[in-house]
Amino acid sequence: MSWWHRIRRIISGGGRESASFVAALLGVLVLAGAALGQGISRTSVAVSDGLTWLGDDQRGEVVQINPVSGRPQTRLQVSGPDSQLEIAQEDGRLIVLNRRTGEITVVDLATLLASGRRQAPPGATSKVLVSNGMVFVVDRAAGTVHTADPLTLADIGQSWQAGQPLADAVVDERGVLWLVDHGGTLRSLDWSDGDEKFQERSQRQVTGAGPRTVLVPHDQGVTLIGLDGGVVVRDGTGEDVDSSTDRSDAEVIAAQSSPLDLVPASVPSSSVVVLVVGREVLRVDVGAMGCPKPGRPAVFRDKVYVPCKGSGKVIVLDRGGSRGGDDVRTSGGADPELVFDDGRLFVNVPGSSTGVLVDPDGATRSLMIRDPEVPVKDPDRSPPPSVPPPPPPNPNEPQKPPRNPGTNTGPPPETGGSTPPSVPSTPPSAGSAAPGAPAGVTVREKSRTASALVVTVSWSAPQSAEAIVGYTVAGSGSFSGGSVSAQTAATSADLSVPCTGSAFCSGGRLDVTVRASTASTAGAAGMGAFTVSPPANTPPPNTPPPNTPPPNTPPPNTPPPVTTTTPPPPPPPSLPSAGAAVITSITGGVRMPTRTVNMAPPADWATHNGRCEVVNTTWEYAVGIPCNATTARITLEEGPNRIVVRAYAATGGGQVESAGRNASLILDECGGKPGCIPKLAPAGAGTAPMGVGGLGLLACAFLLRIGGRRGDEDK
Repeated sequence: MSWWHRIRRIISGGGRESASFVAALLGVLVLAGAALGQGISRTSVAVSDGLTWLGDDQRGEVVQINPVSGRPQTRLQVSGPDSQLEIAQEDGRLIVLNRRTGEITVVDLATLLASGRRQAPPGATSKVLVSNGMVFVVDRAAGTVHTADPLTLADIGQSWQAGQPLADAVVDERGVLWLVDHGGTLRSLDWSDGDEKFQERSQRQVTGAGPRTVLVPHDQGVTLIGLDGGVVVRDGTGEDVDSSTDRSDAEVIAAQSSPLDLVPASVPSSSVVVLVVGREVLRVDVGAMGCPKPGRPAVFRDKVYVPCKGSGKVIVLDRGGSRGGDDVRTSGGADPELVFDDGRLFVNVPGSSTGVLVDPDGATRSLMIRDPEVPVKDPDRSPPPSVPPPPPPNPNEPQKPPRNPGTNTGPPPETGGSTPPSVPSTPPSAGSAAPGAPAGVTVREKSRTASALVVTVSWSAPQSAEAIVGYTVAGSGSFSGGSVSAQTAATSADLSVPCTGSAFCSGGRLDVTVRASTASTAGAAGMGAFTVSPPANTPPPNTPPPNTPPPNTPPPNTPPPVTTTTPPPPPPPSLPSAGAAVITSITGGVRMPTRTVNMAPPADWATHNGRCEVVNTTWEYAVGIPCNATTARITLEEGPNRIVVRAYAATGGGQVESAGRNASLILDECGGKPGCIPKLAPAGAGTAPMGVGGLGLLACAFLLRIGGRRGDEDK
């Protein structure tokens, strides 16, 4: 039921509830009409999921950070060490591009398992764009764009080809793909689900744009910065701009996204940051501010944050190009990187154990990124088996006589023996080009010194529809660094594991994965393990046995040991604490009917021995979850919805609910079309003399007319 129908039903019911509702609604609409009439066309509500993923390039890991506690919560080993990771997260999935190898991995955040992989060209030529549930894989050197399945990363439909290399490609918040090629042609493309191909929305030739041109996406449209030709163009925004600036044939690094009226880009070789403020183009000499080599900037709370390569800091600029705040200092590791997520700005320092969080008021606090106590998870591990519940009994089915135990010729009953139940295997889908998992992965010790242990890993080549071009071998364990890897074209490889700094070489366990790759994709991982034998410790000769009593010596008069009976621990509580803050946030667009519920269950909730579920209490939708789950998906209906986590007692009755969170679903009947009047609005709104502000006032008049008519009827 739409909100307008709900209003009409409440008004038609009459009475005190109707009068109070109309009065409150009129106040809201008057304020909304006044605000919208003054040109406020869009109100953005930032919804935080409470958790952010950062890359650890040295270890090839992605780390989930809880900004509230300032500590890491989850570590995933998505690649080998010495990586160059770029991360995108949307709709319950994490997509990671390793620029060093070109491997793209998608992780299902509900299970923390890799659901798909794809091979792209290594280096700066590849780009992965994510928006509104769509994944686009761009090869700028080849001038191609592929649409990929967000779950498996397999190609969907027909790819798009520019016919020449692309200078840049971005996607705006509405899911429109924007591209500019080396010849200066700027295009916008829409993906058609029905035809499974791209359709061109617009095309224009931008004089002065070339190979070093960059694009910055907005909520709608882009800003083109072509310093190689001294041109700045804003297109598709409804407030388009054509401007010019000084030419520079140097590399330009633009913000990944920005507001429409504040667009930054850095020119590292010139110690310059270019700011497009409204229709004006400013060039800021950040070298004079102690930032001789600026990196990729970001806009946060109307300020421009610029990481300084080689300087261990981030400077802050205001809209005029002056200093907008104190420098953000970093320590250790590589150059700082800016990650904007859920209304927060993170300063990630790959290789460092700490980072910096910038709060909305500009205050900074330290974050821990590396924590050896947080275990590393393999996204290629086997998922836990799920046992479906038994079907309900059929009352119409005739009762079968019991079997005679002495003459039973059927299969033996299930026992607690060591024979595992058979698990049906799922064959790969037809036409899949990904190679299978290498079989027969074995690990043996090759050599050992005081500083390193060398093992040889061997395997059998898997089946593959395409030719295998090589293998990636990775090993992980509790040694210094946590992981090692190697690449080879053969079916064996050596891994060198450090012995110093840990007790790993005295009996640790080395977990090994082997993955084959074709020219287009990476396959499943074959797994093996190796337990390190402790070094031999032979006692010196002629060493007498310790404290051996002479023969016929009576045992000492030792009193019998006192036996202390320790009472068993009390049983766990039957229910966790009610009203606990289990849900940290609910994420997803306000027009998305399915949302992600993000959770951080306290200890008594996470260890609860009963069952748990996420419940939409407004409509009584429920989704079963493990009590220690951190994410779940729930369906919303139009209007306000209240979401809680509910725990049930393991034995007996009883249940408790967590603190609730509210989420609203707003349907967009116009689909973003300009000049469209929603069907939800009363007739005549399109002719309001005050534009959108007039719509609010007309709605007020409409409600007053209905309320007055209802009052006359009551009389």
